[in-house]
Amino acid sequence: MKVGLKPQHLKLDQKIIYIDPSYFRPTEVDMLIGDASKAKEKLGWSPQRSIQDLVEEMMASDILLFQRDKLLSEAGHAVSAQLET
Repeated sequence: MKVGLKPQHLKLDQKIIYIDPSYFRPTEVDMLIGDASKAKEKLGWSPQRSIQDLVEEMMASDILLFQRDKLLSEAGHAVSAQLET
């Protein structure tokens, strides 16, 4: 493998980066479940925010984004849709 290739030494469709597939992970996961009990047991760590606090912070952030997009849209600017499916 050559290191430090210059653009003039590259050929069209030449592979210059290799990614080991063993490092890939699924982009969509059906269910994520967290359990902090091991962190508490092994590290003495416990969350400083409740799930309610976390949801409120996430909702406040989303509301700010929607308000910003509404203002931009009303002012005639293009706004990309921020949808999660």
